[in-house]
Amino acid sequence: MVAQLISLRWALFANGLKRNVWQLVGVIVGALYVVGLLVLAGVGLAALGAHDLELASIVAVLACALMTLGWLVIPVFFTGMDGSMDPQRFALFPIKPGTLAAGLLLAGFIGVPGVATLLFFWLTSLAYLHEPLALALSLVCALGSALVAQLLARTGTAIATTFAARRGVREVASILLFLPIFFLGPAIASLAENAEAVGRALPGVAGWIRFTPFGAFAGVPASVAQHDVEGALACLAVGLVTLVVLWWVYSRMLKRAIVTPPRVKAAAGIKGLGWFSRFPATPWGAVAARSLTYWIKDPRYAASLAIVPMLVILYAFIIPNITSEIPQFALILGPLVGMLLGFSISADISYDSTAFALHVLTGVRGVADRLGRVVALLCIGLPLTLIASVVPPIASGSWELLPASLGAGLGTLFVSGGLASVASARWTYAVPLPGESPFKTPQGAGARMALTQSALMVAVAVVAAPAIGLFIATLITGSALLGWLTLVVGLLWGAGVLVLGVRIGGRWMEAREPELMQAVMLNR
Repeated sequence: MVAQLISLRWALFANGLKRNVWQLVGVIVGALYVVGLLVLAGVGLAALGAHDLELASIVAVLACALMTLGWLVIPVFFTGMDGSMDPQRFALFPIKPGTLAAGLLLAGFIGVPGVATLLFFWLTSLAYLHEPLALALSLVCALGSALVAQLLARTGTAIATTFAARRGVREVASILLFLPIFFLGPAIASLAENAEAVGRALPGVAGWIRFTPFGAFAGVPASVAQHDVEGALACLAVGLVTLVVLWWVYSRMLKRAIVTPPRVKAAAGIKGLGWFSRFPATPWGAVAARSLTYWIKDPRYAASLAIVPMLVILYAFIIPNITSEIPQFALILGPLVGMLLGFSISADISYDSTAFALHVLTGVRGVADRLGRVVALLCIGLPLTLIASVVPPIASGSWELLPASLGAGLGTLFVSGGLASVASARWTYAVPLPGESPFKTPQGAGARMALTQSALMVAVAVVAAPAIGLFIATLITGSALLGWLTLVVGLLWGAGVLVLGVRIGGRWMEAREPELMQAVMLNR
C-alpha cells in the first residue's frame, strides 16, 4: 500500500506536467536552478573540507539545520498548495492510519523540493571526504535529516490547518510568518557587515544547534570528525528521539484528520448594505463597493496592504544600519508604495473566480467595471501613497523635495493602476482561490504568473518614466522648479494614463468576456 501511494503521487506529478506546459517549463527551470546551486554548494564544501575540516563541519551542521527549519516554516504559507494527497481524501478507503502516514510521508519526496532536499543533505557529506567514518555516517544520517524535515513540514501544516478553521487566524498567521522572509535580505546584509563577529560566534552556535532536533543528525558526522564520540552519541540520541516523537505526533494528527476533518466556520451575519450604501446606485458604484469590500475582508488583497508597513519598517530601521543616505532611500517610498498598490489590481478578475459571472450575466459595461475597481483602489491607495510621499521629506527636513515626492508617488500610483486595469482584462492566471492562503502559488501557475507580473512591472517603470525621471533629476539637483514640474507632470501624465487604461481595459474586457469567463473557470 505504501508503494501504491508513492506511485500515485508520482502519477499525479507526471500527469500535471503533461497537462500544463507552463508547469513543465517551471519545473525544468526550477530543477536546473536547484541543480546549479547544489553543485556549487557541494564543490564548495568539498574544497573547504580539504582545507579546514572543522570549519567545513560547522558549515554542514548550520546548513542542514537551516534547511530543516525551512521545511517547518515555509510549507505553512502554502497550506493546501497540493490538495491531491490530503489525508481527508483517503478517509473512505480501508487504509490503516500508520500505513497511510508512511505512504504520504515518503510520497512527500516526489517533486523538485523533496528531491532537492534529499540531495542537499547527501551533498553535505562531501565535507568529510577525507574522513571515511564520518563520510559513511553522514550518508546514513542524511536520510534521518530528510525524514525529520518531512515530518516537521507535515506536522506544522497539520497544526496550521487545524487553526485555520477559525476565520481570520490563517491570514494573520501567514502575514506574521511572512515577516522573517521579507527581512531576510536586510538581515543577511547586516550580518555581512559584521562578518568577523559572526565568524567568531559560528563554532559556538553550531555546537549548540547539533544538539537540537534541527541539526542532530548532521551533528553525528561532525562530532565524529572532531573525535567527539560522546557528542556523536548524544546527537544520535536526540535525532532518534526527534524522529519517534514527530512520527507519533504526525500519526495521531493524521488519524484525527481522517476521522474529524477541520471545518471552516461560516462568517457571521452581515447587517445593512455595507459599502453599497455609500456609493452611487450605478454599475461602477456597485463594482466599487464590492471591490472595496474585497480590499477590507479578502486576505488576498490584505496581503498587498501588509507590504506597506513592512516597507516603512524596512527603511526606518534597516536602511540606516546599511547606508548613511537615509533621505535618498526614504524618498523612494512614495513611488514604490504607489507602484505596488496600483499593481495589486492586475489580477482582480482572476481573484473574482466564479463571481465574475455576475459581471457577465448582468451586462456590466467594461468601462464601468474598470472604473469601479480603480475607484476602490484609490480609496485605499491615495491615503497610503500620500503618507508615504509626504512623511519622508518632512521627517528628513527636505521640504523642498515635497512637491517632487508627491508628483512621483501619485503619478506612479495612477500609471500603475491604469496599466493594471488593462492587464487584468487581457491576461489572467491562476491565483489562490477565495478562502485560501494569500501566499499560495497554485500548481502550474508560477511561470506564467512571474512572466506576467514582471512584464507589467517593467511597463509601469517605462510608462511612468516622465515623472520618475523628473523626480530623480530633482533629487540630484535639488531644484525647486524641477520639483514643482514633477508634481504637475506626475499628476497630469498619471491621470491621463489612468483614464486611458480604464477605457482600453474596458473595451478589451467587453471583447473578451467569454474568454475571461472560461479562464477563471479553468483557474479554479
